[in-house]
Amino acid sequence: MPTIYKPQNKRNNTGNSYDAERRRIYNSERWRRLRAWKFICDPLCEECLKNNIIIKAEDIHHIKSFMSTDDPEERMRLAFDYENLQSLCKKCHQKKHN
Repeated sequence: MPTIYKPQNKRNNTGNSYDAERRRIYNSERWRRLRAWKFICDPLCEECLKNNIIIKAEDIHHIKSFMSTDDPEERMRLAFDYENLQSLCKKCHQKKHN
C-alpha cells in the first residue's frame, strides 16, 4: 500500500500553527475594518477592470502573502498594509491562488 504524505503545519516562533496565525489575523477587528474600507474604496474587481469588465468584488486579496515571512513585525505590516490589498471577484481570486 502506498504511503500518503501529509505535510505538517508550519510553525512560527511562538508555537502556534500556521492556520491558527492566519485565523488570528483574519478574525481580528482590525482586519474586518480594513477589509470593509477596501470594499468601500474599490468595490469592483481590480483585475477585471484592467480588461474593461465591470464585476463586483467579493474578496480582498493580499498581493504579497503575510504568511510568506516568519518575522512577526513584517507579517503584521503585510497583513494590514492597504497598498498590499486587491479587490477581486471570486474567479480572479481563485486564479491568483492557483
